[in-house]
Amino acid sequence: MLASLAELWFDRARTHPDDPAVDDGRGWLTWAELLPRAGAVGAALAEAGVGPGDVVVLQARNTVEWVLVAAGVHLLGATLAPLGAEEPVASRQEYAARVGARVVVAEVPVAGELDLGLARPPHPVPTGREIDLESADPRGVRSPGPAVVLATSGTAGHRSTVPMDHDVLVRLYGDVAVMLDVGRGDRLLGVVPLAHSFGFNGLLVLALLTGASLRLVPDRDPRALPGLVRESGATIVAGPPALLHDLAGAVLGGDGLGPHVRLFMTGATEVRPDALLPLADRAGIPRVSSGYGLTQTCGTVAICPDIGRLTDAGHAPMTVVPGVEVVVVDALGSPVPPGARGRVLTRGYQVAVPTDADGWLVTGDEGHLHPDETLCITGRVDDQLVVSGFNVDPVRVEQALARSPYVAQVAVVGVPDPRRGHRLVAVAVPAEGVDADGRNDAAVLAQARAVLAGYEVPDTVVWMDALPHTTTGKLSRATVRRMLAEHLGDHDQED
Repeated sequence: MLASLAELWFDRARTHPDDPAVDDGRGWLTWAELLPRAGAVGAALAEAGVGPGDVVVLQARNTVEWVLVAAGVHLLGATLAPLGAEEPVASRQEYAARVGARVVVAEVPVAGELDLGLARPPHPVPTGREIDLESADPRGVRSPGPAVVLATSGTAGHRSTVPMDHDVLVRLYGDVAVMLDVGRGDRLLGVVPLAHSFGFNGLLVLALLTGASLRLVPDRDPRALPGLVRESGATIVAGPPALLHDLAGAVLGGDGLGPHVRLFMTGATEVRPDALLPLADRAGIPRVSSGYGLTQTCGTVAICPDIGRLTDAGHAPMTVVPGVEVVVVDALGSPVPPGARGRVLTRGYQVAVPTDADGWLVTGDEGHLHPDETLCITGRVDDQLVVSGFNVDPVRVEQALARSPYVAQVAVVGVPDPRRGHRLVAVAVPAEGVDADGRNDAAVLAQARAVLAGYEVPDTVVWMDALPHTTTGKLSRATVRRMLAEHLGDHDQED
């Protein structure tokens, strides 16, 4: 069994040298062509001081160059720490300091950072830094650290980091490939950002393990998606439920997806077959799979290979991957009987950041187990929200909004959205001296965009005179949601 991603890069070039590996619409590389290009990137990184165990932050859109930098990092035995392309420069710099990055590679670099262009040919290999890929033994690549460190929303307004080991990813996504029947003949459409666990693990690692090719999408345009799917020959499209909404909507406009797509892979806090299957049927996609996982579990806990064939009271029952445990507990932490809803806990080799000394991760998800131990996820039990497949911590968003001179207090809540899961609304109390005419929504949101990713920025600001709190002084989000629903209802009636 291959134990590292470096070995996988070598193995694909040796076993499937002429197979297409990756393209982004501007050109493509076979597995054999990819390896020496990655070696040149590794040499350039080594010249910049990167060695085994060092961390490299990478921020760019889904491009061939992104993949080449990732491969170059792994060939050096270093650790990749990607960041979403939407994150502002300040977040990138804070993140680089947090993970102790040796270098930062960016599509739009600032002083002291490396340009993503180092992955574009022709790139001279610095003298004395050549990597002999023909004779190199990938087992000799020392990887003292994790393969990748991924960022996720924290629980108190602070981004957390999750290290993922090489052998864990190889084992976990080897099982996922078998459960979903992904193979060498598949072509994966990479709309999901590679900096996200779904993208890195569910697309790139899956392609490395199976030899499937990867068609990356640098810029997502919902109107262009059907044509891109057809022209790419994609057999598997992966993304949040919002992507299926976009595809179905475009097909209604007259665009078909062509004959090749056989599977839509998705994952979200709550996947509703009754909502997604009509969309898949409209788009002409015969099968939809659903996965459940968190960044802290390296992206996967359980899989439902076909939500159309396996449904339960409107939810998709998922099979827990081998070597992983799941229990559902009540508010006191005691296991509940099969069929009863409660908080989901998981434990296993792929739990990168356990909550307790026994290795359990206490999630913020609600679900229930069947007698056959399949798992249904039915919602959230904490405040974290999911927007277009991305976890959003409202506290982090509130901290950004509270910097505005117009805002005294603010609460961020999610309003159900059929396409994105939630849309964010900021309920704000104006600062002293700010009258109704001075409540500048655009200025408040613009300031937030400087420190937040695009999907974290609320769509709307609703101004109120005060926010509700509990008897202990804690913000009552449940009451905020009720107040917001009443406000929106009154507004609709006035319109």
